[in-house]
Amino acid sequence: MDINERQVLQTVRSSDFPDATFYQHLSLGTKKFHNKEYEKAISEWQEAAKLRPDFSEMTALSESASFRSRLDDVPLLGLLYILFSYAFTGVASIHSEDTHKEVFFKEGWIVFARTTRSEERLGNFLSRREYLASFNMEDVVTQAKESGEKLGTFLVKGGLLSEKELLELLDFQIKEILADLFSWNEGEFFFEQGEVSEDDVVVSYTPLDIALFTARRALDFSTFRRMIPNNKIIFRIPPYIENDKTRVMEELDANEKFIFSLIDGNRNVDQLIKFSGDEEISVINILYRLVLMGLTKKTKDIGTYEDKEFAEVSRFLRTFLEVFRLVLDGLKKELGARSRGVIDKALEQLTVDYGKLFQGVAIDKILPPDENKILKNISLYYPDPSERAIFIDGFYTLIKNILQEMASILGMPLTKRVVAEIGRIRWDIYRFYTDSPMKRKVLEAFDKIVAQYPK
Repeated sequence: MDINERQVLQTVRSSDFPDATFYQHLSLGTKKFHNKEYEKAISEWQEAAKLRPDFSEMTALSESASFRSRLDDVPLLGLLYILFSYAFTGVASIHSEDTHKEVFFKEGWIVFARTTRSEERLGNFLSRREYLASFNMEDVVTQAKESGEKLGTFLVKGGLLSEKELLELLDFQIKEILADLFSWNEGEFFFEQGEVSEDDVVVSYTPLDIALFTARRALDFSTFRRMIPNNKIIFRIPPYIENDKTRVMEELDANEKFIFSLIDGNRNVDQLIKFSGDEEISVINILYRLVLMGLTKKTKDIGTYEDKEFAEVSRFLRTFLEVFRLVLDGLKKELGARSRGVIDKALEQLTVDYGKLFQGVAIDKILPPDENKILKNISLYYPDPSERAIFIDGFYTLIKNILQEMASILGMPLTKRVVAEIGRIRWDIYRFYTDSPMKRKVLEAFDKIVAQYPK
């Protein structure tokens, strides 16, 4: 439905709603939620749940089930409950200045949701987790589009995800999309009645189910904040849980399992957030649930842990990214778009272990590769400090592969000019970086590169 068609829709206003106790509880609960009075919001919405909604007196819907409204006039929960009360089937579209979301209804029940926000898309949730460790997420998404199937269906059919894992991820994704909507104070709301495919029936929630989930999550966050006032606190797994970790992991959902796997008695809350790639509120709520289940506990009132070795990893990672950019610029200057083939070939030649470092990382774009994503991959796949130096060998191998292809296609003179620049970077490391085992390993890697292309 285009904008011109939407302009003829009936408009639902707050004045159209009946003066009923049910709607009063919905409205007051929304006000309390926006004021961050989450316990009071929960109380109001729980009172509403005890009553039977009745919107039969709404004259605004007398001619058509399709309508429009604005969130600054009518609370989202009221609009969703119109659809639930009338058992409508169709799609509600909600727009803000920069985001478009759709909520699918089947006979009044919320069954699916989708969004234009990249961080709320399934591919993004998958890229944060280890399900597709040996696959390039961009390639998987492209293959799914070419097959004409939804990403989740494509992954299950290909044996890359189980049905259970997919349903857990979709449930989490849908809740995230909807929970964010409850924070909106403004936005346009459109509903159009129509058929909803069975493929789009994934969950089954009432509007109050989602509202209470959202408020309780926000309350958990605020409660956790009182218990853990800052993100420097370190958590650990109790010994008796560590000894039974395999069984415990089986009982957690995919999101809890992922955060639980990152808790090592060294990482503080900030690091858990950074390494997981999730939003702060999501990580903290999962962490809070793990605390309530007795699966983890804080180690100190004031966390003082500083991962100096990981800071060194970050520093040398930036150096390798500088070298990679230098090589890539030389390739693109001579080959243009064909440089993509060289990069792909170099990546394909990596072992599985090295490939994990670049999982989900776009490394041939205009912008530099995502340093944080690579750091998260190092943390996820090689959490033991003794394994972290693997990124040096991974980058050495990738750069070596690219240079070999460059020499084959473009000749030795150009390749040697690029290697000479790498030699200058190597000299700066030797002169200015503090001596350490990692520094010596990095220098050895650059020495091997320079030695292959003598002047």
